Amino acid sequence: MASLFKKSPVPPDVLTLSRSVPENASGVIGLDALESPILRQGLEYWRRLRGDRRFPARQDIMPRDLAPLLRNVVLIRVLDGGEDYEYRIVGDAHVISHGFSMQGLKVSDVDKYSPGYGAVLKSLYDRVLRKREPYAFRGWMERGDEKKKYIYSESLFMPMGADDSVIDHVLNFSVYTPRDSFER
Repeated sequence: MASLFKKSPVPPDVLTLSRSVPENASGVIGLDALESPILRQGLEYWRRLRGDRRFPARQDIMPRDLAPLLRNVVLIRVLDGGEDYEYRIVGDAHVISHGFSMQGLKVSDVDKYSPGYGAVLKSLYDRVLRKREPYAFRGWMERGDEKKKYIYSESLFMPMGADDSVIDHVLNFSVYTPRDSFER
């Protein structure tokens, strides 16, 4: 099978952004406003898998198809209709930016590592269940270490389910850029 992904002149986990992004520049953005080639490729992959359905099934994902994007992937399983979520696959870019691996953890466990962050993450995933469609979010994330207090991120969240009635996974692609990348 031919690769779905084109080589990009931009490093895969770096956004091409103005050097003066304000700290309050956060929020939901239109899918057509995605700046990251990684996220645009992830959306293209999700749409291809979906076909004529509302969203693709988890079983449709072939990790080898995602090889160029795996470091930016997070696959989250929906538990009890969204009461909680479990991190099934967590790419390296996510681990590095957050400072710990969430693989195997539930969102309810995240507060042990970063107090208050679990509720933030849950709200991002809950939106996918509520809206039943992909969406993108861009903004600053507090890291908590002294060297890189804030990281700028662009993220894409997409529903997955075996049929159009139940979302059982959320597929996420994210890219992260440390604040010091903007201050040269």
